[in-house]
Amino acid sequence: MFLMRVFLLVLVLIFSLQTLTNAEDINKFEINGIKVSDSLLDHFTKEKISKNIKHINYEGTNKKFTSVDIYNFSNVYEFLQFHFKTNDKKYQIYSIDGIFSWNKSSKVCNAERQKINNDISNTFSNLKKEEVLNGDMASKRGFMDATEYYFPNGDFIQITCYKYKDQFKDYTNHGRVAIVRKELNDWLISIK
Repeated sequence: MFLMRVFLLVLVLIFSLQTLTNAEDINKFEINGIKVSDSLLDHFTKEKISKNIKHINYEGTNKKFTSVDIYNFSNVYEFLQFHFKTNDKKYQIYSIDGIFSWNKSSKVCNAERQKINNDISNTFSNLKKEEVLNGDMASKRGFMDATEYYFPNGDFIQITCYKYKDQFKDYTNHGRVAIVRKELNDWLISIK
């Protein structure tokens, strides 16, 4: 009887650890075959990366991270945005954002957001989920519908639809799927 209890306890622990391991692995989620922690050099040439670095970002900061936008790479997204540590010669990815435009009804973007939400929920069943519907953008330029999935270590996945107010005609309504490491997010928060 004692051996049976020990055996059952071991089985329960094994299955619990497998679930916890899967829940903590943000690298199971990818955008266009690219995962956080990949090297940008595995997907793009150094020249392409250098040509597409956004030099205007993060002026007045310690510039710990750099962002780069890569266009014409995806059939799904208009462009992909990546962050990496500025002095990292391997260009290890700390965030990936897939950006797509939508101009008419927000229903188009929210339908796509819901499909992605379903995929994430099926892949990561134990993540903390937060949702904001028709919330104000931080910039106050419009509204957003967003869903965020938080990993125990603070990494997160965010799916957002942005709708700009009429007075901001220079901005394009767009959707964004983001995979973000906690270290980058903490730095972004610290520079605001």
